[in-house]
Amino acid sequence: MKGLKRATGMAAAAVMAASLSVCAWAAEAKAEYAFTTGENTITVGEYADVVLGKLGDANDVKILTNCANGGKDKAYIYDDFDVYTTQDEKKNTVVESIILKSDKVATEEGLKVGQTPADVKKIYPGATESMGLYTVVLGDTQIVVDCGFANDKVVSISYENYVAE
Repeated sequence: MKGLKRATGMAAAAVMAASLSVCAWAAEAKAEYAFTTGENTITVGEYADVVLGKLGDANDVKILTNCANGGKDKAYIYDDFDVYTTQDEKKNTVVESIILKSDKVATEEGLKVGQTPADVKKIYPGATESMGLYTVVLGDTQIVVDCGFANDKVVSISYENYVAE
């Protein structure tokens, strides 16, 4: 009888532990897309000085023309991705977009440049497609996957701000 009580108690404890794990996992659900490179996680809208400080020196920096803020946008070019910055409504310089351009980096969900549209659909089943561009939205962010004019392979992956229409 004691053995049965002990087994029942252990089973109940296991069920409680499993349900706590599921609750903790659900509480950690992602609110937005983020790009991770090495130990650094970057999100669109984050202050650029913080991001660029984490990433270190870029291979090249390009100044981009933007009539909205007097041409203060910049592109920071790294080996496998680019970080584009702009000024927000408060004149803070923030990350506007992150573009993955090689198969040496991937989204947190595992998508890389060079994969196929079928891979995009498998990894992001809710993505909408228009003329070879696959878009998936999470919170205030979106990932836009460019599969080229032939719509045959991923040529770039872009993290962008999402504004609902």
